Parts: sequence; C-alpha cells; structure tokens
Amino acid sequence: MRYYLQIVGTDTVDASPTIVVHFDSQRYLFNCGEGTQRFAHEHKVRLAKIQTVFLTRVGWECVGGLPGMLLTLADAGTTELRLHGPPNLTHFMAATRHFIYRESLDLTTNEFHPSQGNQYKDENLVVRPVFLVPDTLKSEAVTSSLGDGNAALSRKRKSESRHDELLYKKAVLSKMFPSTKSHHPLSDIAVSSSQLPSSTISGPVIESDTVTTSSLVDEPATEVIVPRLEIGHAGANRLPRCELDTGVISYICEGPQVPGKFDPVTAKRLGVKAGKDFGILAKGESVTTSEGNVVRPEQVVGPAKPGSIFIILDCPSTAYIGSLLQSSAFGELAGSERVRCIVHIAGQDVIDDPRYVRWMRQFHPKTEHFIISRKHNPQQLMYFAAGNILHQLHALDSKVFPRPYYTNTAEIDLSAIPDLPVNTRVARPLTNFIIEPSPQIDESECLQLFDTKKVEQNTSLEVMSIPAELRSVEASRSENEWSYSEALEDISVVPLGTGAAIPGKYRNVSSTLVQMPDGYILLDAGEGTLGQIFRHFGTEMSAVIKGLKLVFVSHLHADHHLGVVRILKEWNRLREDHDRLVVLAPARYQIWLEEYSDCEDFGLDHIHIVDSAEVRFDSEKAAPTVLEENPSSGLRYLRKALSLASVQTVLVHHCAWAYALVLTTVNNTKVVFSGDCRPSQDLILAGKNATLVIHEATLEDNKSEEAVQKRHCTINEAVNVARGMNAQCLLLTHFSQRYPKLPIISEGMLVDGKMKIGIAYDLMRISLREFWRLPVLLKGLRALFPNAESEEENEL
Repeated sequence: MRYYLQIVGTDTVDASPTIVVHFDSQRYLFNCGEGTQRFAHEHKVRLAKIQTVFLTRVGWECVGGLPGMLLTLADAGTTELRLHGPPNLTHFMAATRHFIYRESLDLTTNEFHPSQGNQYKDENLVVRPVFLVPDTLKSEAVTSSLGDGNAALSRKRKSESRHDELLYKKAVLSKMFPSTKSHHPLSDIAVSSSQLPSSTISGPVIESDTVTTSSLVDEPATEVIVPRLEIGHAGANRLPRCELDTGVISYICEGPQVPGKFDPVTAKRLGVKAGKDFGILAKGESVTTSEGNVVRPEQVVGPAKPGSIFIILDCPSTAYIGSLLQSSAFGELAGSERVRCIVHIAGQDVIDDPRYVRWMRQFHPKTEHFIISRKHNPQQLMYFAAGNILHQLHALDSKVFPRPYYTNTAEIDLSAIPDLPVNTRVARPLTNFIIEPSPQIDESECLQLFDTKKVEQNTSLEVMSIPAELRSVEASRSENEWSYSEALEDISVVPLGTGAAIPGKYRNVSSTLVQMPDGYILLDAGEGTLGQIFRHFGTEMSAVIKGLKLVFVSHLHADHHLGVVRILKEWNRLREDHDRLVVLAPARYQIWLEEYSDCEDFGLDHIHIVDSAEVRFDSEKAAPTVLEENPSSGLRYLRKALSLASVQTVLVHHCAWAYALVLTTVNNTKVVFSGDCRPSQDLILAGKNATLVIHEATLEDNKSEEAVQKRHCTINEAVNVARGMNAQCLLLTHFSQRYPKLPIISEGMLVDGKMKIGIAYDLMRISLREFWRLPVLLKGLRALFPNAESEEENEL
C-alpha cells in the first residue's frame, strides 16, 4: 500500500499550517486555517476525497478556513464529513449557524477529551490524540485537586451540564446539515427553554422541531428539541456558553500493517505452482496443491510489520513544552524506527528552546522532522497567479499597482539552532513525504520561490508590446486631472479582495480597506484579508491594523466576513489600553462573535459592536445620523477617531439583514459602499452627491436575469446607481470569478464626463486625487489581457 503525507500550508501570514494525508480511498486533513482553500485551488491540491478532518485547536489559525472549505466541498459533491478535535469544536461549528448551511452534507463532530482516552480508527489509520496544556493550567489543576469533597461534586454536576449542552449543539448541527431538504435553519434555530437553564433564554420560543442526534461515545441516539426562531432579531437566543479551553491536541497516527513478504522459493518447494495460487496465498488464503496438500499462508508469507507512525505536533508556545516533556505517549516512541516523520507546528521561540531540541533528539535518527514556524519559514509568495498579474499591472502603472511584499529568506535560519537532529528541515509548501512502501521525501511538486527577475523580464516584454499611447498614463494627467483635485481629502482605497463567492487565483473574496486622514476603515473582510494586508503593506502591516477604527460587515454571507476574527485577533495583540475598535454589522453578527469568543479570546471586551439597524437610513426622513447626537458610545468614538459627521446604513435587497454604508466626514466628503445588492433607490438617496462610491458589479450586462436571480448587480446597473447619486468617483468591485483578469465592459461605459469610473484589482492603491488614472488605464488593461473573456476560472 502506498500512502503519503503532504505539507500544504506553512506559517506565512496568508497561509496556515495544513497537512493532508493521501490514501487511495480517502484524504485526511489536519487543520484548516485561512487561505487553505485558495492555496489548494491554485496549486491543484486534491481535496475532493476528504472525509475526515482533525483539528489541533479551536483557534482561528487552525479552523478559520474550515467554514468556507465545508461549503466548497459540499458544492463539489462531498456528502459526508467527520470533524475531530478538542472540546468546544461542536460549539464552534454550531456558532456558524448564522451563515453555514448545506443540504445533503452529513456532518458530525467528535470531541476528544483527556479523561476518556478515546481514539479514531478506520481501515487506513489509528489516530491517537495527545493532550498538551500550558504550565499555568497545570498549576491550576494541581491547586483544584487539593480542594474538599464539594469541589468534586461540583465538577460532576458541571460535567452533566456540559453533556446536555453538547447534545443540544449536536442537534443544531443536524439542522445546519440535514441529510434531506428541510426548512432553512439560518433563521429557525434557537435554544429550547425545556433543554437549558432559564438564564440562557432571552427571546420568545416559537414552534419547535424534534431532532434525533447521536450522543456521546457509546450512548444511544437522543431526541432534542430545537425550536424555530429568527436568530438575527434583537433578543435572539444564543448557544449555552462553553469554557475557554487552552489545551491543544497533537496526533500520533499509525498506518495499516504492512503485509509480510511472500516467499516464492518456499512456495515452490511445497508444491505450489507459480501464478494464480501465489496470489491467493499472498492475500492470506490457503491453496491445495496438485498432490492434494494444503498450503497455508503462514507457511510462505513472513510476519506482518506494524504500521508506520507519523506525528502531527502542535506546540503553540514555550508554555506547552513542560507538558510535552511529561507525555508518556511520546516517551513510548523514543528511539522507535517506526516513527517515520514528525511535523512540528511550532509557536514563538519553541524551536529555539533547548528543552524542545532535546525532546526532538529522543526519536530515532532516521525520523524526519519538518518545521513549521513563523520565524523559520520564509514569508514567500504563496499565490503565484496573483503575483504574476500584479507585476504585469505594476509595469502598466507603478503608482496604482505596487508590487506585492514577500521575502524568500527566513527571519532566522534553522541552521543557527544548535543540536537539532540531523534530519531536520524547514517545511516547504507541497512537500510530499512518502510513508509506505518506503520512507522518502518527494520535493518534485514543491512550491518554488517566486522568481521576481524572471517574471519582470517576461512582464516587460508583454507591456512593451502594447502601443505607447495605451500605456502612458502620466501623459494624460493634464487633460484628465481635476482642477479641484487638491481640495479633495487625502483618502485612499486599497481593494484587498475583489472577487465574488469563493477565493480565486487572481481575486480573493470581498474586502476593501479605506485609508482616512485619521485612520483605517475595513469594508467587509472575507477569508484571507489579513494576508492581503500583509502582501500590500509588508512590514507596515502592524501600523495599519493598529490604526484600524471601523470594521463594517455588510451581511452574513461567509465570503464577506470570515476574515474578521483574524483581523480582530491581530488588533487585540497590538492594541494599547486606550485603543478601541468599532464593528458595525447586522445584529446576529454580534451573536456569532460572542459565541466564538467562548472558544478563543480575541479581545471582544475592547470592541464596540453596533447594530447596523441602529443607524439605518430612513427614506422618509432622509436625514443623516449625526454622530454627535447619537447615544451609542461606539458611534461617538467614530466621530472623534475618524472626524466623521454622519454614518448611515441602508437596507438593501440581497439577503436578510444586508446593508450598504454611507459615511460623511466633517469636511463633507461622502464615501458609499454598496455591499452585495440589487440597485437600490434608497442607496441613491442616501448617497446623493457622493465623493466616492464602491459598488458591486458582479456580472456582465448580458447576465441581467442571473443578476436578478442571485440578487446582484450588473456593471451597467452599478454605473447607473452612481450616476443617480451624481457621484464623483466610482470603483467597481466584487466581480464573478468567471472574470478573473478583466470584466467584460464597454470602453465607453467608463467615460462619464465628471464621474470617474475604475475597475478594482486586488492590492491596487488609489487616492481620490489620483482617481482620474483608472479610466485612462482601461485601454492598457484591454491590451494587456486581450483574451481575458476566455480565461474563466472554474466555479464550484
């Protein structure tokens, strides 16, 4: 049997440590952070056979890519998926009920617990979880064990409560992933007052459904009441809280036994004829010779060898090394040649710690060690297609299209660490380690370092072939630059994701960063947004995140907000005591953030969450929400932090609780963001005389019926909305992935007298004062991408 381990993502800002184990019958996925889906799509990592996922932590770097991956796998035909991981895994998945739903996907969770000693086993693997805890948690455990008998009784009652709550959350999952078509659960799951303590109930209970769910290990199926309720409304119920779990799981994985070697010489001596009978014996069945003698397999086949072992080890910080050293599960494998490889997912300073190095050296000298560590992995470019197109665009206009930031050398060379085992190497993306039939490293598919010089040489030839008049933007400055441009505020826009629905090779999912004179605003944040900020700003990324004042989430579709938690987590890491951040979003988004904060602390206590309905535009009054008069502390903070005079949300036609945003500064600069929507008369009214409109333009003009069906806009519809506002600048974005390089747009459409219209690309940068450049660029873009209309990306 041949099977192998593949390292997919390493620890770069725009990709997360991810491992796939390939067998003929299925694939096994270990961790799924942000960027996994996009990386797999571009580099053709085969994920279709994934049926089993193992998670080392319920932390965003391990699970952030999972919701989007589930949706894509389901749409690609996956019908069954099993998630295994630490406590709170079921809570995390149930918390995504506001935006994750797929019919005919049978999804279940299994939580490993230290006290249960359970493991996973199928025809390919035996997976044994090993729990590691930080030093502080171990100290607390020792202290609590010295308490009186009442403490033990309290723990028993708490355990029973957790059991009941886990059953309820599993019932929620069965509503999110029904085996047959059913009532859409994004608006009908709530907590049952008959199931939970009254302290968790805050809304009215409407009609309920009875769901049969599998319980914990070795227990019968249980019926649980799951009532219907509109979660997004004020006062909606939330999941029972879970306790923050700082433990992590590493996995010791054992492959199938290796059959003993067939001995043809002995078989012939016993009278067995070569051919069919040899095969029967090799399969473990007896044969009868022509002389009538029965030859049994054990007479001609050597003993089977125990399965090979590989280890997925997650050590987030040096605080976990003590627990690692005390683990008997790893100690039992010291010196064993069966341990073929260990993938080390190592946090800050772990690999540099002499204790950890000594622990590594206890394994057999032939064991291969693959290191995944932020300091020791180069922050190399992971998405070559996006890198290539950005270099092409840079050659066309270096001011609008800066090159992406990356480094091909690590911060610290692994060779600088003394006494590492001989077979220790930095993990490289797409490295394959063949476990059976014989251990071997295969780097034939390994991701190569981005060759800037080669790309620039090719790009230069491509761009120079374009007629000079089509690529000379600066020559058009005098005839296109506005005479009053210096009066415009110093506001710049950096589109971080300009594609729709799923991450593409050239366009990531929705996100736009607006740099105001006094700070930054993030308009939606799909998966991979932090990585995109890193690729644009490089070493200045921390200053950008620290300067973030407002995150606006337009609606709850996954491609518009799955990057928010990682942004908030990074902001919380960098913030000072006086820093505050406002999240303006639909009400149910607060429920999601609160429920996920039970699993991981990302600084929610320091974030102002404002319901979009609180500042909703009223077309009858048509008066802006004056922040000075608004009682919300978050809105008062915005006024001061960003010099805003007003902020308004506009309810638009797309999905439940979908909003656009209109911001006006004290200098009367008006910025409008549409989110996803059909053309909106209310938005036209609220955005009257806008300075800048950022509007979705998902489909080309001959797809109007599809636009109506999917509740999106065509390009012409977006232009007409901005015209209705009498806008000065219009940036078109959120293009279907069927238009990866250049949307289908008529040349004359971008010429609109006073209004300047431009096409958004990932990681471009445009200021209001330089916005005239974008319509001038269109002719050059057409020449650069002459076959763009035929280069449609596959949509799952």
